Amino acid sequence: MAVEIRPAQKNDAVHVAALMDIAGHGIESAFWAANASADGSAFEGARQRIIEDRSLPYHLSRALMLDVDGEVAGTLIGGPVPPGAEAPPGFPDYFAPLLALEAHAAEHWAVIGLAVYPEYRGRGFARLLLHHAETLARRSGSVGVSLVVEDDNERALALYRSAGFAEQERRRWLPYGNRTGPAYWLLLSRPI
Repeated sequence: MAVEIRPAQKNDAVHVAALMDIAGHGIESAFWAANASADGSAFEGARQRIIEDRSLPYHLSRALMLDVDGEVAGTLIGGPVPPGAEAPPGFPDYFAPLLALEAHAAEHWAVIGLAVYPEYRGRGFARLLLHHAETLARRSGSVGVSLVVEDDNERALALYRSAGFAEQERRRWLPYGNRTGPAYWLLLSRPI
């Protein structure tokens, strides 16, 4: 089995959109649908923004793709959080707690999105991507790795806790679309 982690290319934008939406349990697609043009698909709009809008936390320049035997299996999206970082403008209110937590992890390498397609799960690929985030954090001079997760995402929480992540802060989760969801967003981090 050939496994490779590589920088995202323009033709990966559709995978970045799908995997980012999987990682966020639909929060991205709710945002994309609300911002779709009258004559276009929300998904196509998202794909274009991922390619063109460098202000997006999940712009192609921040995405790495996990390939297994030449097929895209997952993604890791993130980067260093500078001191004094603030939540980017232009996102709906339901993003506010999530973005505030991400901005709160100054000097960490923030995992904005980590997702593996269902058919590749249970084979250690998410752990491999998490380990790669730690390597990138060391290279960038970050003090640790951080990520935000919903409090009811038990499978992800088990992975992160087994990798040494601990809760630092929590913020109330706000509903979006038709989702009533969990109670909190959790900021987890791990020093390196």
